[in-house]
Amino acid sequence: MRTAIAIVIVTAISGSALAADMPVKALRRAAPPPYDWSGLYLGAHVGGAWSNRTVIVPGAAWDDPFSSAFIGGFQLGYNLQAGHFLVGVEGDFAWATFGQPGFTVSSPLGPIQFTDRQKWISTVAARFGIAVDRWLTYGKVGGGWAQDSATFIFPSGAPIWTDTNTHGGWLLGGGIEYGFKPNWTVKLEYDYLKLGNWTAPTVPAEWRRDVQMIKMGMNYKFVSGNSDDTTRTPDDSTGSAHAKGRAPGSPTSEDLAKASQNPIASLVTVPFQNNSNFNNGPFGRTQNVLNIEPVVPMSLNAQWNVISRTILPVISQPNPLIDSSTNGVGDISESLFFSPVNSGIKDFTWGFGPIITAPSASDPILGTGKTLLGPTMVLVVMPGHWVMGVLINNQWSVGGAPGRTSVNFLTAQYFINYNFPGGHGWYFTSSPINTADWTAAPGQQWTVPVGGGFGRLFKVGDQPITASVQGFYNVVRPDNGPTWTLRVFVSLLFPDK
Repeated sequence: MRTAIAIVIVTAISGSALAADMPVKALRRAAPPPYDWSGLYLGAHVGGAWSNRTVIVPGAAWDDPFSSAFIGGFQLGYNLQAGHFLVGVEGDFAWATFGQPGFTVSSPLGPIQFTDRQKWISTVAARFGIAVDRWLTYGKVGGGWAQDSATFIFPSGAPIWTDTNTHGGWLLGGGIEYGFKPNWTVKLEYDYLKLGNWTAPTVPAEWRRDVQMIKMGMNYKFVSGNSDDTTRTPDDSTGSAHAKGRAPGSPTSEDLAKASQNPIASLVTVPFQNNSNFNNGPFGRTQNVLNIEPVVPMSLNAQWNVISRTILPVISQPNPLIDSSTNGVGDISESLFFSPVNSGIKDFTWGFGPIITAPSASDPILGTGKTLLGPTMVLVVMPGHWVMGVLINNQWSVGGAPGRTSVNFLTAQYFINYNFPGGHGWYFTSSPINTADWTAAPGQQWTVPVGGGFGRLFKVGDQPITASVQGFYNVVRPDNGPTWTLRVFVSLLFPDK
Protein backbone atom coordinates (compact mmCIF):
# COMPACT_ATOMS: atom_id res chain seq x y z
CA MET A 1 0.00 0.00 0.00
CA ARG A 2 1.33 3.34 -1.00
CA THR A 3 1.83 6.00 1.65
CA ALA A 4 1.85 9.64 0.57
CA ILE A 5 3.47 12.26 2.77
CA ALA A 6 2.00 15.70 2.19
CA ILE A 7 4.26 18.63 3.01
CA VAL A 8 2.11 21.78 3.16
CA ILE A 9 3.34 25.26 3.87
CA VAL A 10 1.50 28.59 3.53
CA THR A 11 3.55 31.56 2.40
CA ALA A 12 1.96 34.98 2.90
CA ILE A 13 4.30 37.78 2.02
CA SER A 14 3.23 41.23 3.09
CA GLY A 15 4.82 44.51 4.07
CA SER A 16 5.38 48.09 3.01
CA ALA A 17 8.37 50.14 1.97
CA LEU A 18 9.98 52.32 4.62
CA ALA A 19 9.74 56.09 4.37
CA ALA A 20 12.35 58.67 5.38
CA ASP A 21 11.47 62.29 6.21
CA MET A 22 13.29 64.73 3.93
CA PRO A 23 13.25 68.55 3.97
CA VAL A 24 11.39 68.80 0.66
CA LYS A 25 9.39 65.54 0.36
CA ALA A 26 9.21 62.03 1.74
CA LEU A 27 11.10 59.50 -0.37
CA ARG A 28 10.20 55.82 -0.23
CA ARG A 29 13.12 53.44 0.02
CA ALA A 30 13.36 50.85 -2.69
CA ALA A 31 12.25 47.37 -1.62
CA PRO A 32 15.07 44.82 -1.71
CA PRO A 33 15.12 42.66 -4.84
CA PRO A 34 13.55 39.20 -4.48
CA TYR A 35 15.74 36.15 -4.01
CA ASP A 36 17.11 34.84 -7.31
CA TRP A 37 16.91 31.04 -7.66
CA SER A 38 18.54 30.82 -11.09
CA GLY A 39 21.84 29.06 -11.64
CA LEU A 40 23.85 25.96 -10.85
CA TYR A 41 23.80 24.39 -7.39
CA LEU A 42 25.46 21.48 -5.60
CA GLY A 43 24.37 19.95 -2.32
CA ALA A 44 24.05 17.00 0.02
CA HIS A 45 21.12 15.25 1.67
CA VAL A 46 20.30 12.68 4.32
CA GLY A 47 17.04 11.01 5.14
CA GLY A 48 15.05 7.82 5.26
CA ALA A 49 13.60 5.46 2.68
CA TRP A 50 11.05 2.71 3.03
CA SER A 51 9.46 0.13 0.80
CA ASN A 52 6.59 -2.31 0.68
CA ARG A 53 9.29 -4.91 0.05
CA THR A 54 7.19 -8.08 -0.06
CA VAL A 55 8.62 -11.47 -0.96
CA ILE A 56 6.13 -13.50 -2.98
CA VAL A 57 6.57 -17.28 -3.30
CA PRO A 58 3.97 -19.89 -4.34
CA GLY A 59 1.14 -19.79 -1.83
CA ALA A 60 2.68 -17.15 0.43
CA ALA A 61 3.66 -13.47 0.68
CA TRP A 62 6.00 -12.12 3.37
CA ASP A 63 6.39 -8.47 4.36
CA ASP A 64 10.05 -7.69 4.98
CA PRO A 65 10.29 -6.03 8.44
CA PHE A 66 13.68 -4.57 7.51
CA SER A 67 12.50 -2.59 4.49
CA SER A 68 13.47 0.86 5.77
CA ALA A 69 16.88 2.47 5.41
CA PHE A 70 19.18 5.41 6.00
CA ILE A 71 20.01 7.22 2.76
CA GLY A 72 22.67 9.85 2.24
CA GLY A 73 24.26 11.37 -0.83
CA PHE A 74 24.62 14.34 -3.15
CA GLN A 75 22.59 16.32 -5.68
CA LEU A 76 23.47 18.58 -8.61
CA GLY A 77 21.01 20.78 -10.43
CA TYR A 78 20.30 23.91 -12.45
CA ASN A 79 17.38 26.37 -12.14
CA LEU A 80 15.91 28.91 -14.55
CA GLN A 81 13.56 31.46 -13.00
CA ALA A 82 11.09 33.75 -14.79
CA GLY A 83 9.12 35.89 -12.35
CA HIS A 84 7.57 33.57 -9.81
CA PHE A 85 7.94 30.49 -12.00
CA LEU A 86 10.90 28.14 -11.98
CA VAL A 87 11.96 25.22 -14.12
CA GLY A 88 15.06 23.14 -13.59
CA VAL A 89 16.69 19.76 -13.69
CA GLU A 90 18.24 17.81 -10.83
CA GLY A 91 20.11 14.56 -10.46
CA ASP A 92 21.01 12.86 -7.19
CA PHE A 93 22.74 9.75 -5.89
CA ALA A 94 22.30 8.17 -2.46
CA TRP A 95 23.80 5.20 -0.70
CA ALA A 96 21.22 3.03 1.06
CA THR A 97 21.28 0.50 3.89
CA PHE A 98 18.29 -1.69 3.03
CA GLY A 99 18.52 -5.36 3.82
CA GLN A 100 19.31 -8.00 6.40
CA PRO A 101 20.78 -11.45 5.80
CA GLY A 102 19.33 -14.88 6.35
CA PHE A 103 15.62 -14.66 7.27
CA THR A 104 13.23 -17.56 6.83
CA VAL A 105 9.93 -17.33 4.93
CA SER A 106 7.30 -19.99 5.57
CA SER A 107 5.60 -21.36 2.44
CA PRO A 108 3.86 -24.49 1.13
CA LEU A 109 7.22 -25.44 -0.36
CA GLY A 110 8.74 -25.46 3.12
CA PRO A 111 11.00 -22.91 4.83
CA ILE A 112 12.70 -20.55 2.36
CA GLN A 113 15.70 -18.52 3.45
CA PHE A 114 15.75 -15.02 1.97
CA THR A 115 18.58 -12.46 1.96
CA ASP A 116 18.29 -9.03 0.36
CA ARG A 117 20.15 -5.75 0.13
CA GLN A 118 19.62 -2.45 -1.71
CA LYS A 119 22.93 -0.68 -2.20
CA TRP A 120 22.12 2.66 -3.85
CA ILE A 121 19.35 4.81 -5.33
CA SER A 122 19.78 7.47 -8.05
CA THR A 123 17.24 9.79 -9.70
CA VAL A 124 17.09 12.37 -12.51
CA ALA A 125 14.09 14.68 -12.68
CA ALA A 126 12.71 17.94 -13.99
CA ARG A 127 11.71 20.44 -11.30
CA PHE A 128 8.76 22.83 -11.65
CA GLY A 129 8.20 25.39 -8.93
CA ILE A 130 6.72 28.64 -7.70
CA ALA A 131 9.14 31.02 -5.99
CA VAL A 132 7.99 33.70 -3.55
CA ASP A 133 11.18 35.57 -2.62
CA ARG A 134 13.22 33.13 -0.49
CA TRP A 135 10.60 30.35 -0.53
CA LEU A 136 10.37 27.77 -3.30
CA THR A 137 7.60 25.16 -3.54
CA TYR A 138 8.32 22.59 -6.25
CA GLY A 139 7.34 19.29 -7.82
CA LYS A 140 9.56 16.71 -9.52
CA VAL A 141 8.87 14.35 -12.44
CA GLY A 142 11.47 11.97 -13.81
CA GLY A 143 13.00 8.57 -13.33
CA GLY A 144 15.28 6.65 -11.03
CA TRP A 145 17.32 3.50 -10.59
CA ALA A 146 18.25 1.25 -7.69
CA GLN A 147 20.70 -1.62 -7.37
CA ASP A 148 19.52 -4.66 -5.43
CA SER A 149 20.94 -8.05 -4.58
CA ALA A 150 18.97 -11.05 -3.33
CA THR A 151 19.38 -14.73 -2.51
CA PHE A 152 16.71 -17.44 -2.16
CA ILE A 153 17.62 -20.76 -0.54
CA PHE A 154 14.80 -23.26 -1.04
CA PRO A 155 14.27 -26.50 0.91
CA SER A 156 16.83 -29.29 0.61
CA GLY A 157 17.32 -30.48 -2.94
CA ALA A 158 15.96 -27.28 -4.52
CA PRO A 159 18.23 -24.77 -6.26
CA ILE A 160 19.88 -21.75 -4.66
CA TRP A 161 19.23 -18.54 -6.58
CA THR A 162 21.30 -15.37 -6.19
CA ASP A 163 21.60 -12.28 -8.37
CA THR A 164 22.29 -8.53 -8.48
CA ASN A 165 19.96 -6.31 -10.47
CA THR A 166 19.85 -2.60 -11.41
CA HIS A 167 16.32 -1.61 -12.29
CA GLY A 168 14.71 1.69 -13.27
CA GLY A 169 11.29 3.26 -12.97
CA TRP A 170 9.41 6.54 -12.85
CA LEU A 171 9.66 9.19 -10.12
CA LEU A 172 7.19 11.68 -8.62
CA GLY A 173 8.07 14.03 -5.81
CA GLY A 174 7.92 17.48 -4.34
CA GLY A 175 9.14 19.67 -1.54
CA ILE A 176 9.91 23.09 -0.12
CA GLU A 177 13.21 24.97 -0.22
CA TYR A 178 14.37 28.15 1.52
CA GLY A 179 17.27 30.53 0.77
CA PHE A 180 18.55 31.34 4.26
CA LYS A 181 21.79 32.89 2.96
CA PRO A 182 22.75 34.42 -0.40
CA ASN A 183 24.43 31.19 -1.55
CA TRP A 184 22.84 28.63 0.77
CA THR A 185 19.45 26.93 0.76
CA VAL A 186 17.82 24.17 2.82
CA LYS A 187 15.11 21.79 1.63
CA LEU A 188 12.64 19.12 2.75
CA GLU A 189 11.51 16.69 0.04
CA TYR A 190 9.33 13.60 -0.50
CA ASP A 191 9.85 11.23 -3.46
CA TYR A 192 8.09 8.11 -4.71
CA LEU A 193 10.10 5.80 -7.00
CA LYS A 194 8.07 3.16 -8.87
CA LEU A 195 10.54 0.34 -9.49
CA GLY A 196 8.07 -2.47 -10.03
CA ASN A 197 8.57 -6.13 -9.20
CA TRP A 198 11.74 -8.17 -9.61
CA THR A 199 10.96 -11.69 -10.80
CA ALA A 200 13.62 -14.35 -10.33
CA PRO A 201 14.05 -16.05 -13.73
CA THR A 202 14.86 -19.57 -12.51
CA VAL A 203 12.93 -20.00 -9.25
CA PRO A 204 9.27 -19.39 -8.28
CA ALA A 205 9.82 -16.12 -6.44
CA GLU A 206 9.03 -12.44 -6.90
CA TRP A 207 10.13 -9.36 -4.98
CA ARG A 208 8.08 -6.15 -4.73
CA ARG A 209 10.38 -3.15 -4.09
CA ASP A 210 8.90 0.32 -4.82
CA VAL A 211 10.62 3.02 -2.71
CA GLN A 212 9.44 6.14 -0.87
CA MET A 213 11.92 8.69 0.49
CA ILE A 214 12.05 11.71 2.80
CA LYS A 215 15.15 13.86 2.31
CA MET A 216 16.53 16.81 4.31
CA GLY A 217 19.15 18.64 2.26
CA MET A 218 21.31 21.72 1.85
CA ASN A 219 22.45 23.30 -1.42
CA TYR A 220 25.21 25.73 -2.34
CA LYS A 221 24.25 28.13 -5.17
CA PHE A 222 27.21 29.15 -7.30
CA VAL A 223 25.38 32.39 -8.17
CA SER A 224 24.35 34.49 -5.17
CA GLY A 225 20.60 34.71 -4.65
CA ASN A 226 20.75 38.06 -2.89
CA SER A 227 22.67 40.14 -0.36
CA ASP A 228 23.12 39.28 3.32
CA ASP A 229 20.80 42.13 4.34
CA THR A 230 17.86 40.61 2.45
CA THR A 231 18.29 37.15 3.97
CA ARG A 232 17.86 38.21 7.58
CA THR A 233 14.74 37.50 9.57
CA PRO A 234 12.81 40.52 10.93
CA ASP A 235 13.93 39.80 14.51
CA ASP A 236 17.52 38.71 13.89
CA SER A 237 20.23 39.33 16.50
CA THR A 238 21.44 42.47 14.72
CA GLY A 239 17.98 44.00 14.84
CA SER A 240 17.62 43.12 18.52
CA ALA A 241 20.89 44.85 19.34
CA HIS A 242 19.84 47.97 17.44
CA ALA A 243 16.51 48.07 19.30
CA LYS A 244 18.39 48.08 22.61
CA GLY A 245 20.58 51.01 21.64
CA ARG A 246 23.74 49.06 20.82
CA ALA A 247 25.60 49.08 17.56
CA PRO A 248 24.16 46.69 14.97
CA GLY A 249 25.89 43.34 14.96
CA SER A 250 27.06 43.58 18.58
CA PRO A 251 24.77 41.47 20.78
CA THR A 252 26.06 40.92 24.31
CA SER A 253 27.22 37.50 25.50
CA GLU A 254 24.05 37.19 27.57
CA ASP A 255 21.93 38.00 24.50
CA LEU A 256 23.66 35.17 22.62
CA ALA A 257 23.38 32.81 25.59
CA LYS A 258 19.64 33.48 25.93
CA ALA A 259 19.13 33.09 22.17
CA SER A 260 20.97 29.75 22.23
CA GLN A 261 18.70 28.58 25.07
CA ASN A 262 15.54 29.53 23.13
CA PRO A 263 14.56 26.72 20.69
CA ILE A 264 12.84 29.19 18.34
CA ALA A 265 15.28 32.12 18.44
CA SER A 266 16.17 33.83 15.17
CA LEU A 267 19.70 32.45 15.29
CA VAL A 268 21.46 29.84 13.16
CA THR A 269 22.98 27.25 15.49
CA VAL A 270 24.59 23.81 15.12
CA PRO A 271 24.23 22.00 18.45
CA PHE A 272 25.82 18.66 19.34
CA GLN A 273 24.07 16.96 22.27
CA ASN A 274 25.55 13.72 23.61
CA ASN A 275 23.43 11.65 26.02
CA SER A 276 25.05 8.68 27.78
CA ASN A 277 22.30 6.54 29.35
CA PHE A 278 23.75 4.17 31.93
CA ASN A 279 22.59 0.69 33.05
CA ASN A 280 20.45 0.20 29.96
CA GLY A 281 18.87 -3.12 29.00
CA PRO A 282 19.07 -6.57 30.55
CA PHE A 283 22.89 -6.53 30.48
CA GLY A 284 23.26 -3.09 32.11
CA ARG A 285 25.14 -1.60 29.16
CA THR A 286 25.47 2.09 28.23
CA GLN A 287 23.37 3.54 25.43
CA ASN A 288 24.99 6.56 23.78
CA VAL A 289 23.05 8.99 21.58
CA LEU A 290 24.80 11.92 19.86
CA ASN A 291 22.15 14.27 18.44
CA ILE A 292 23.31 16.66 15.71
CA GLU A 293 20.65 19.40 15.69
CA PRO A 294 21.09 22.22 13.13
CA VAL A 295 18.59 25.07 13.61
CA VAL A 296 17.81 27.47 10.74
CA PRO A 297 15.41 30.44 11.19
CA MET A 298 13.37 31.29 8.08
CA SER A 299 11.31 34.43 7.51
CA LEU A 300 7.76 33.83 6.27
CA ASN A 301 6.89 37.55 6.25
CA ALA A 302 7.24 40.61 8.49
CA GLN A 303 5.03 39.04 11.15
CA TRP A 304 6.01 35.35 11.12
CA ASN A 305 9.12 33.18 11.19
CA VAL A 306 9.45 29.46 10.53
CA ILE A 307 12.16 27.75 12.57
CA SER A 308 13.59 24.56 11.06
CA ARG A 309 14.99 22.14 13.63
CA THR A 310 16.58 18.89 12.40
CA ILE A 311 17.74 16.08 14.71
CA LEU A 312 20.15 13.47 13.32
CA PRO A 313 20.98 10.86 15.99
CA VAL A 314 24.16 8.78 15.95
CA ILE A 315 23.52 5.86 18.30
CA SER A 316 25.31 3.07 20.13
CA GLN A 317 22.41 0.79 21.13
CA PRO A 318 22.68 -2.19 23.52
CA ASN A 319 21.21 -5.37 22.06
CA PRO A 320 18.29 -6.68 24.18
CA LEU A 321 19.14 -10.32 23.40
CA ILE A 322 22.93 -10.57 23.60
CA ASP A 323 25.64 -8.68 25.50
CA SER A 324 26.71 -6.40 22.63
CA SER A 325 25.87 -3.04 21.02
CA THR A 326 24.96 -1.88 17.52
CA ASN A 327 26.30 1.43 16.19
CA GLY A 328 24.90 3.64 13.45
CA VAL A 329 22.41 6.37 12.50
CA GLY A 330 18.92 6.49 14.00
CA ASP A 331 15.67 7.98 12.72
CA ILE A 332 16.03 11.61 11.57
CA SER A 333 13.33 14.12 12.56
CA GLU A 334 12.43 17.54 11.15
CA SER A 335 10.38 20.13 13.08
CA LEU A 336 8.96 23.32 11.53
CA PHE A 337 7.84 25.88 14.15
CA PHE A 338 5.63 28.75 12.98
CA SER A 339 6.48 31.54 15.42
CA PRO A 340 5.36 35.21 15.56
CA VAL A 341 8.03 37.90 15.29
CA ASN A 342 6.22 39.71 18.13
CA SER A 343 3.84 37.68 20.31
CA GLY A 344 2.32 40.83 21.81
CA ILE A 345 3.25 39.67 25.33
CA LYS A 346 6.43 40.95 26.95
CA ASP A 347 9.23 38.38 27.32
CA PHE A 348 7.03 35.61 25.90
CA THR A 349 7.05 33.77 22.58
CA TRP A 350 5.68 30.54 21.18
CA GLY A 351 5.84 28.26 18.17
CA PHE A 352 3.65 25.53 16.70
CA GLY A 353 3.92 23.25 13.69
CA PRO A 354 4.50 19.73 12.36
CA ILE A 355 7.22 17.23 13.18
CA ILE A 356 8.15 14.51 10.67
CA THR A 357 10.44 11.56 11.40
CA ALA A 358 11.93 9.54 8.56
CA PRO A 359 12.70 5.81 8.99
CA SER A 360 16.40 6.42 8.44
CA ALA A 361 17.98 3.97 10.91
CA SER A 362 21.00 2.20 9.44
CA ASP A 363 20.10 -0.94 11.41
CA PRO A 364 16.61 -2.11 12.52
CA ILE A 365 17.58 -2.02 16.21
CA LEU A 366 18.38 1.72 15.94
CA GLY A 367 14.93 2.91 14.82
CA THR A 368 11.23 2.20 14.52
CA GLY A 369 11.16 1.45 10.78
CA LYS A 370 8.14 3.75 10.55
CA THR A 371 7.44 7.20 9.11
CA LEU A 372 6.13 9.36 11.95
CA LEU A 373 4.04 12.53 11.85
CA GLY A 374 2.52 14.71 14.54
CA PRO A 375 2.23 18.19 16.08
CA THR A 376 4.95 19.98 18.03
CA MET A 377 4.73 23.08 20.21
CA VAL A 378 7.11 25.25 22.22
CA LEU A 379 6.38 27.96 24.81
CA VAL A 380 9.19 30.27 26.00
CA VAL A 381 9.30 33.00 28.66
CA MET A 382 12.46 35.12 29.17
CA PRO A 383 12.12 37.53 32.14
CA GLY A 384 15.38 39.19 33.13
CA HIS A 385 18.23 36.69 33.20
CA TRP A 386 15.91 33.65 32.88
CA VAL A 387 14.99 31.52 29.87
CA MET A 388 12.25 28.99 30.68
CA GLY A 389 9.77 26.97 28.71
CA VAL A 390 8.55 23.63 27.45
CA LEU A 391 8.89 21.80 24.12
CA ILE A 392 6.42 18.99 23.44
CA ASN A 393 5.44 16.71 20.55
CA ASN A 394 3.51 13.51 19.95
CA GLN A 395 4.07 11.37 16.86
CA TRP A 396 2.14 8.53 15.27
CA SER A 397 3.26 6.12 12.55
CA VAL A 398 1.73 6.94 9.15
CA GLY A 399 3.83 4.68 6.90
CA GLY A 400 7.07 2.80 6.69
CA ALA A 401 8.04 -0.87 6.73
CA PRO A 402 4.81 -2.93 6.83
CA GLY A 403 6.37 -5.57 9.08
CA ARG A 404 7.23 -3.17 11.94
CA THR A 405 5.14 -2.28 15.01
CA SER A 406 2.99 0.88 14.99
CA VAL A 407 4.25 3.89 16.98
CA ASN A 408 2.53 6.37 19.33
CA PHE A 409 5.21 8.33 21.21
CA LEU A 410 5.29 11.52 23.33
CA THR A 411 8.33 13.71 24.04
CA ALA A 412 8.08 16.57 26.57
CA GLN A 413 11.15 18.64 27.51
CA TYR A 414 10.98 21.52 29.97
CA PHE A 415 13.98 23.83 30.24
CA ILE A 416 15.08 26.27 32.94
CA ASN A 417 18.15 28.47 32.41
CA TYR A 418 19.54 31.24 34.60
CA ASN A 419 22.31 33.44 33.17
CA PHE A 420 24.45 34.81 35.97
CA PRO A 421 24.72 38.63 35.71
CA GLY A 422 28.35 39.61 35.31
CA GLY A 423 29.15 35.89 35.29
CA HIS A 424 31.31 35.98 32.14
CA GLY A 425 28.88 33.77 30.20
CA TRP A 426 28.17 31.21 32.95
CA TYR A 427 24.63 29.87 33.38
CA PHE A 428 22.64 27.22 35.26
CA THR A 429 20.58 24.86 33.12
CA SER A 430 18.08 22.04 33.55
CA SER A 431 16.43 20.46 30.50
CA PRO A 432 15.34 16.86 31.14
CA ILE A 433 13.59 14.94 28.35
CA ASN A 434 10.43 13.14 29.50
CA THR A 435 9.03 10.45 27.20
CA ALA A 436 5.97 8.20 27.03
CA ASP A 437 5.53 5.17 24.77
CA TRP A 438 1.73 4.85 24.64
CA THR A 439 1.94 1.41 23.00
CA ALA A 440 3.89 -0.09 25.94
CA ALA A 441 2.27 -2.02 28.78
CA PRO A 442 0.98 -0.09 31.81
CA GLY A 443 3.84 0.78 34.12
CA GLN A 444 6.32 0.60 31.22
CA GLN A 445 5.34 3.76 29.34
CA TRP A 446 7.05 6.69 31.07
CA THR A 447 10.64 7.82 31.50
CA VAL A 448 10.86 10.84 33.86
CA PRO A 449 14.35 12.27 34.66
CA VAL A 450 15.28 15.01 37.13
CA GLY A 451 18.56 16.92 37.33
CA GLY A 452 20.56 19.77 35.81
CA GLY A 453 24.00 21.31 35.47
CA PHE A 454 26.02 24.33 34.38
CA GLY A 455 27.25 25.84 31.14
CA ARG A 456 29.11 28.76 29.68
CA LEU A 457 29.13 30.86 26.51
CA PHE A 458 32.62 31.69 25.23
CA LYS A 459 34.49 32.42 22.01
CA VAL A 460 37.20 30.58 20.14
CA GLY A 461 38.60 33.33 17.93
CA ASP A 462 35.51 35.02 16.51
CA GLN A 463 33.31 31.90 16.84
CA PRO A 464 30.74 32.01 19.68
CA ILE A 465 30.25 28.63 21.36
CA THR A 466 28.05 27.54 24.24
CA ALA A 467 28.75 24.35 26.21
CA SER A 468 27.15 22.66 29.21
CA VAL A 469 27.19 19.47 31.27
CA GLN A 470 24.09 18.04 32.97
CA GLY A 471 23.26 14.93 34.97
CA PHE A 472 19.83 13.30 35.36
CA TYR A 473 18.36 10.50 37.44
CA ASN A 474 15.32 8.66 36.04
CA VAL A 475 12.85 8.62 38.93
CA VAL A 476 10.32 6.82 36.68
CA ARG A 477 11.48 4.35 34.05
CA PRO A 478 10.42 1.09 32.40
CA ASP A 479 11.98 -2.21 33.38
CA ASN A 480 15.56 -2.40 32.06
CA GLY A 481 15.45 1.35 31.33
CA PRO A 482 18.54 3.47 32.10
CA THR A 483 18.92 4.64 35.68
CA TRP A 484 20.73 7.92 34.98
CA THR A 485 22.03 10.08 32.14
CA LEU A 486 25.07 12.27 31.55
CA ARG A 487 24.56 14.97 28.91
CA VAL A 488 27.40 16.94 27.28
CA PHE A 489 26.24 19.79 25.04
CA VAL A 490 28.25 21.97 22.63
CA SER A 491 26.67 24.42 20.16
CA LEU A 492 28.20 26.62 17.46
CA LEU A 493 26.36 29.97 17.14
CA PHE A 494 26.18 31.99 13.93
CA PRO A 495 24.63 35.42 14.68
CA ASP A 496 24.04 37.81 11.79
CA LYS A 497 26.72 40.48 11.58
